Amino acid sequence: MMFFHLFRRRARDNRSRRMVAVIECILNQNARDLGAATYPSMNTKLIQLCMTYDIGLFQIPCPEMTCLGFLRDRAPGQSIRDVLDTESGRECCRKLACSVADKIESYLENNSNVLAVLGGNPESPGCAVHYNIGNKNQELSEKSGVFIQALYRELSQRDIHLPFIGIRDCRPEWLASDLYSLEQIFITR
Repeated sequence: MMFFHLFRRRARDNRSRRMVAVIECILNQNARDLGAATYPSMNTKLIQLCMTYDIGLFQIPCPEMTCLGFLRDRAPGQSIRDVLDTESGRECCRKLACSVADKIESYLENNSNVLAVLGGNPESPGCAVHYNIGNKNQELSEKSGVFIQALYRELSQRDIHLPFIGIRDCRPEWLASDLYSLEQIFITR
C-alpha cells in the first residue's frame, strides 16, 4: 500500500528538473547596496525568460550581506571589494561558496540539470563575472567578484563545470545580450 502511494506522488510530479543558480539581488533588488538597484523589486526580464522555458531559480545568498551585513560595514573610504578581498573576506566567501556548491551538487546527484550560475554587474565586488579574453577554457579572470571566483574554484574542484553568466542589468543592451546568451543555453541544454 505504501509503495502505491509513493508511485502516485511521483507519477504526478511535473517538475522540469532544470534550473539556474542566481545571485540574490537579481531576485530581490532590495538586497543591493544603496544606489545599485535597477528595478523596484526584481529583474522581471530574467524571471519571464525562466518562466517561458520552465527553468527553476536556485537563489544564492548575497555574499556582501553574508560577509559584511546588510549595510556592508566597512571603514570610511574602504570599498566593499577591498573588504571582501582580505583574508577574512575571502574565507567568508569560500564558506558560502562551499555551501552553494553543496546544494548544486545535491541537485545534480538527484537528476536535476543546473544549467548555469548567474552572477551580477561588471562592477559587483562579490558577484561580477569576467572571463579571460582568448581563453578557450572559459576561465574567470581576477576582475570577477571575490565570491564568484570562490564559487568557480569550488565547483571546479568538484569537477562541476557550469557556465557563469553575468546578468548585467546596469545597461539595457548588456542585459539583452546576456538574456540572449542564457536563452541559447535554455534551448540547447
